[in-house]
Amino acid sequence: MNILDRYLSVNYLKVFLSVALASMSLILLYSLTDFLFGFKEKSLEVVVKYVAYLIPVGFYVLSSIVVNISLLILFRRLLSKKIDLTVQSFGISPLRFLAVLITGILSLSFLFLLLNESFLPSMFKKLWYVEKTFKKKQEIGRLVERFWFVKETSRGKYFVYIGSLDVSKGRFADLFMLKTSSEGKVLEVVEGRSGSWKGNVIKVDKGSAYNFKEGYFVRELSNFSLGVEIGVDEIGLFAEKIEHVKASSLLNLYLKGTKLGLDTDRYLSEILYRGGMSMLPFLVALPLMRQLMKYRSMRVGSVSFVVYLLIGWLLAISPKLLAEKANLTPTYSLLAYGVYLLYLLKGVHDLRKGFRV
Repeated sequence: MNILDRYLSVNYLKVFLSVALASMSLILLYSLTDFLFGFKEKSLEVVVKYVAYLIPVGFYVLSSIVVNISLLILFRRLLSKKIDLTVQSFGISPLRFLAVLITGILSLSFLFLLLNESFLPSMFKKLWYVEKTFKKKQEIGRLVERFWFVKETSRGKYFVYIGSLDVSKGRFADLFMLKTSSEGKVLEVVEGRSGSWKGNVIKVDKGSAYNFKEGYFVRELSNFSLGVEIGVDEIGLFAEKIEHVKASSLLNLYLKGTKLGLDTDRYLSEILYRGGMSMLPFLVALPLMRQLMKYRSMRVGSVSFVVYLLIGWLLAISPKLLAEKANLTPTYSLLAYGVYLLYLLKGVHDLRKGFRV
C-alpha cells in the first residue's frame, strides 16, 4: 500500500466511523423509544438484548447509506483540494486512485454475504423473538425447522420429527416417526419424504415404513396419516420467519422443493434478496465514484447517490416482489441484474480510461 492508498484509507475510515457512530446513535435512540412505548414488559435485561440485537441488524440495513454518505464527504474534501486532478495529471487513472476504496467496499459486501449464512439470520431471529415475546403486538412465523413432538395412545408412543414445515402452505419435507410400545420396544419407523399437515392430521405423500413387529419388511407409503393433538395453526407460534433461516437451509429447501411441492420461488427469492442487500453498498458506490470523478460536482454526486440507492434497493427487493406480489419466478430479476452489471462494467472502463483534466 503506497502513500496515496494510506491517505485515502485513513481519511475514509475516519469519515466512515463518524457516520457509522452517528447512525448507531440514531438506532440506539429509536430502540430506546420503541422499548419505552412499544413493549409490554420493561426490564434492564430485555432492553439490553433488544439494543444488542438491533444494532448489528440496523447497521446491515443502513450500510449502503453509511458507506456512500461517507464517500460523498470524503470526495468533498478531495475535490475542494483538487487532489483528483493532481493525481490524474501524473497519469494515474481514477480506477487506480480509488482502488483501495473499491476493494474495501467490495470486501464489506462480501463479508455481508458470509454473515448472511448464519450470523445475520440469527440476529434477525433473536431480535424478532424479543419483539414477539415482549412487545404489545405479536407476529406469527412462516417456517418451522427441526420440529419434534410426542403423541401417546393406547397402541403406543409416537416420536415425530419434521425437518421443514411451511405453516402457511401446510406442506412439509423430511418426516421421521418412531413408534414404540408402552414398554419402549420399537414397533415401526416411518420415513416421509414429503406430505401435508391439514388441521390436526399429518399425511405422508411419499415415504417408506419399516414394520419391526410384523417381520422387518419395508413398504412404500402412498396414503399414511396420523392424527395429532396440535393443529398446524398452533405451530405458527413456534415457526421461524423465512428471514431467520440459514442460507444453506434455504438453498437445500429450494433444491428439494420442486419434487416435494414446496414453495421454491419463495426460498429462491429470499436467497437472491440477501445477495442483493449484501452487495448494495458496492452497487451504489462504484457508479457514484464514476459520477464524482467525471463531473467533480457535489450536487451531481448527491443526486446520483439518491438515484443509485433507489435503483440498487429496487434490484435487491425485486426477487421478493416477483415471487410474492406478481406470482412470477424470481429468476426474472437476474435480467435486471445483468443490465446493471453491464452498466457497472462501463463505469469500471471509464474509471480505468480516466477523464479529461
